[in-house]
Amino acid sequence: MLPGMLSFTRSSRATAFSREELARARYDERGVFAGGREAELEALRAMGARDGSLGRLYEGHFNGVLLATLYGDRVQRLRASVDASSGHLFGVWNTQDADGLELASRADGYVLRGSKTWASGADSVTRALVTARGEDGALQMCLVRLDETPGTVDDTQWIPHGMEASNSFRISFDGIHLRADDLIGGPGDYERPPWFLGGALRFAAVHTGMVERLCESVLAYLSARGRDGDPLQRARAGEMRIATQSARNWLACGLDAWRAFDEDPEPDAAANVVDMADMARLGVERAALDVVERALRGVGASGLLAPQPFGRLVRDLEMYLRQPAPDATLLRVGTRGLHAADSSLSARIAAWTGSSG
Repeated sequence: MLPGMLSFTRSSRATAFSREELARARYDERGVFAGGREAELEALRAMGARDGSLGRLYEGHFNGVLLATLYGDRVQRLRASVDASSGHLFGVWNTQDADGLELASRADGYVLRGSKTWASGADSVTRALVTARGEDGALQMCLVRLDETPGTVDDTQWIPHGMEASNSFRISFDGIHLRADDLIGGPGDYERPPWFLGGALRFAAVHTGMVERLCESVLAYLSARGRDGDPLQRARAGEMRIATQSARNWLACGLDAWRAFDEDPEPDAAANVVDMADMARLGVERAALDVVERALRGVGASGLLAPQPFGRLVRDLEMYLRQPAPDATLLRVGTRGLHAADSSLSARIAAWTGSSG
């Protein structure tokens, strides 16, 4: 075995979750969380406030059980529920480099070739839902039982700015054999709207919890050191509270969109879920960056020294905010707004201003 290459082992990271916490990941066939969508977001917010890396793993756990329930058959849905209740940690790994995952059919089933990157919890996830390119070129979801068929983990490149404890390593699946019942859903289901893009609301909930933790910790730190009378610190405190509430408000908007879709899952409602999730993701990011800036100014250099938590809290938040395709997300938001603009209002404005555009 090459230096730095690890066989799969169940690390202590997975045991950071209680069995009750893992068992909370239960969904019905419509993809609705067992306690309701608000309870789902609240659980993710709370985990984000507890620890950003744990929040990342918990979001992946929820997503894995959701996808297995939403697209799996009756037996697969039951198996996912039993596994989660039994203490198995799910993860969803889609990101890859040039040696991305491929799925080839064999007489006795299927075989995987290739690797995944940014595989959060690579040393602790036991139920990995991965996407692999099939022989027809379409993405196929596969559920790999890593405690039974271990991959090979490479942790040598994981020297991150933050979120170090998420252990988002590279993992190779070369030669892992799968049965037909290890395939979840059909080709292309993973990217089906509104679930794929609309699912961004889950990680936005974790971000919000991290923002809340940072904001409250900074305010407590300033008060404990008698700096709460400084007018500049009071101004920063006000701005941080406003930004934190803005993050919560964006989550509420996304929640309303999902609830409307649950009541009537028609195309316009699905499009609104994606639109609101896009805006919530970006709105929470903006709020988080505002809080980070003011937190750093508020605690100063002394607050970034150990054993104070602020350096880690800021780095974790900055790292986790770097989600894929932020520019494409912003363009979608702007494009939908332009296309949805009221034509009669646009015509009146053009008449008033003498402009045609």
